[in-house]
Amino acid sequence: MSKTPDIFADVDLDSIITLNDENGKECRFEFLDLIDYKGREFIVLLSEEEAAKEESDVDILEVVPDEKDPELESYLPIEDDDIIEAVFQIFAENNKDSLDFC
Repeated sequence: MSKTPDIFADVDLDSIITLNDENGKECRFEFLDLIDYKGREFIVLLSEEEAAKEESDVDILEVVPDEKDPELESYLPIEDDDIIEAVFQIFAENNKDSLDFC
């Protein structure tokens, strides 16, 4: 049995985070950016599955602090396409010199 290559092997380990999906499955992501937009924070991530593709899509999630413990936070999906587009445009501008946006 051959071992699957680690897509993130050459990535700084400090930029890899593991999140649990709605089914409790662990998923690894590369942290790409943290964007402040209209007083809210959004995290831009690249999933392990997407990183394996030649052309990949990023995930943009809203960062929501835990009300009881400020050390904890949740990452929630965004349903407003206008917010997703605005945050992505900020991300693209911030990273235009280091990433290729086709």
